[in-house]
Amino acid sequence: MREEFAAIEARQAVLTEDGQKLLARIRPTSKYFGQGDEGTLFPVCIGPAGEYCVLGGPGGQYRLSDVDLFAAFDDKRPPTQISFAN
Repeated sequence: MREEFAAIEARQAVLTEDGQKLLARIRPTSKYFGQGDEGTLFPVCIGPAGEYCVLGGPGGQYRLSDVDLFAAFDDKRPPTQISFAN
């Protein structure tokens, strides 16, 4: 059990230092839904300013309300959805 916790802590340290890989998918309810391939995840980062703070993808920038966010933890598992529509 200690080895598992140590591995989790080591992975957390790497992600904290090197950054977490974030992906997004345009929500069907978004006016931008037609951009790119439907349901395809694309790499993004979160920007510091304004309403359009999700940077990346086919349109270049989106509001949080336009996308579902996913976090990729490793290549062995599919990305985990971390945001949901209201």
